[in-house]
This record gives sequence, C-alpha cells and structure tokens, in this order.
Amino acid sequence: MRLFDLSTNRLSDVLNLAGAQDKVLLRQDAVYLMTGGQLNRLPCPVYCLALDAAVRGAIISEPFTALNDSEWLDLVLQAKQQL
Repeated sequence: MRLFDLSTNRLSDVLNLAGAQDKVLLRQDAVYLMTGGQLNRLPCPVYCLALDAAVRGAIISEPFTALNDSEWLDLVLQAKQQL
C-alpha cells in the first residue's frame, strides 16, 4: 500500500498514480478538496486529518474518514511507500 499525502491541491498527480490498494491522506489546505466531486474519481480510500478539517471549518462525512494524530501515524507506518 502506498500512502499519497496531499497537503496542497496536487490531485491531478494522485489521480494518475493511485490504485485500489493505495490510500490518500488530506492534510492542511487539501481538506478543501472534500467539498468538490473531484475525489470521487479516486479508486482508493481517502482519509483526512480531523484537526486540519476543524481548523478550516471543513466537515468530514462519507466517503471520507477522519483521523486523529495517532491514527495518522499508524497509517504512515502501514504504508510501504509515502508519496
């Protein structure tokens, strides 16, 4: 599993590279991507840092999964590669 870590809007790169076995993590300003339909084209699960979303007033709902800091660390440790 590769973990794609988005902190800015580099979604076009991720759309071309991510596969079903990968995961995407939205951090910082990338949490705003949850408001559009662009992420629906991803073939893999999308996670969001809960604190980053809260600071920016973004609401996390299905199909996105909120992560706290320790869950984020677990996700990073599970990844074979972080991009």
